[in-house]
Amino acid sequence: MEIPADVRRQALHPFQELLLPVGWKRVEGAHVAICFHTYPIAQVVEPTNIGPADVDDAVAEARELVRAEGKDRLVWWVEPAYEWLGPELEQRGLLNEETPGFEAVENAMALVEPPAGNTPDGVTVGLVETIDDLAASDHVTVEAFGMGPEAAAEMDGDRVKRYAEYTTAGNSALQFIASLDGEVVGTAAAVIGNSGINLFAAGVLPDARGRGVYRAMIRARWDLAVERGTPALTVQAGQMSRPVLESAGFSFIAAARMYVGDLAAL
Repeated sequence: MEIPADVRRQALHPFQELLLPVGWKRVEGAHVAICFHTYPIAQVVEPTNIGPADVDDAVAEARELVRAEGKDRLVWWVEPAYEWLGPELEQRGLLNEETPGFEAVENAMALVEPPAGNTPDGVTVGLVETIDDLAASDHVTVEAFGMGPEAAAEMDGDRVKRYAEYTTAGNSALQFIASLDGEVVGTAAAVIGNSGINLFAAGVLPDARGRGVYRAMIRARWDLAVERGTPALTVQAGQMSRPVLESAGFSFIAAARMYVGDLAAL
């Protein structure tokens, strides 16, 4: 099915196009736009006005803006229109590699018709409604993405604040948890956009994979998009997720490369 232009753009530029959740903010510089989020992972830098002569200034600007927010890790989101920028960033110490929350290549994909497959018996999906639900979601996130003890401690420490933001009226981010035979084994975020729902951070505990949990969370977020009158899903998929999403009916739009920088090492 043909993917509308606005849906395609949301898939490839989620950090520019989506409605910002409570606690997130977007900062525009002379050469880059940065989306600051609340997760203990790299902050997202997108080039907006860079030519070959501007790369040094752009890299310095991104680092300065990220440091000003008290963060120490960034990831450049380099879409095909800026493909030439990747080697330039590597020459300046950034690496095209995975980092918690992002793979080295993120595949922009979209779906504008109901996903294939049904929710299997024993799997239930619902919204995070209590702080205990959020704690269960955080546990799955840390384990599924291999984020390590420091990230787990940070998520424990700011959970009360994040829950207050999550439950703020008008927040554009929703969190789903999936249970298998009564045990929470999956989590997935949905951020609202004018062109549909974007899927973020879907993870399933290793022992529960291959049992339909991931697909059930896709269906839940499709139902949300339909309920809102914007029947489209967009996503930025990694290597493992892309085949599953394609089998559910998602179309590939384009690939973006991630270039990671650790400011604490500079």
